[in-house]
Amino acid sequence: MYVRTDMKSGAACYTVQSGDSLSTISQKFYGTQSAAGVQKIYYSNMETIGANPNLIYPGQKLYIPS
Repeated sequence: MYVRTDMKSGAACYTVQSGDSLSTISQKFYGTQSAAGVQKIYYSNMETIGANPNLIYPGQKLYIPS
């Protein structure tokens, strides 16, 4: 089991829901579906998501940087 110990104050942990994409998650947390928000989430979660940022699964827990 991998436990994040480097979360900074203001960061969040989000559990992926059915129908979510990195764009919709970016919209929820940053108010925009911009590439910058999507990349920020993806690069913070590459170990969880894997090589394809378009493949996320319900139940995955993602670190959302502030």
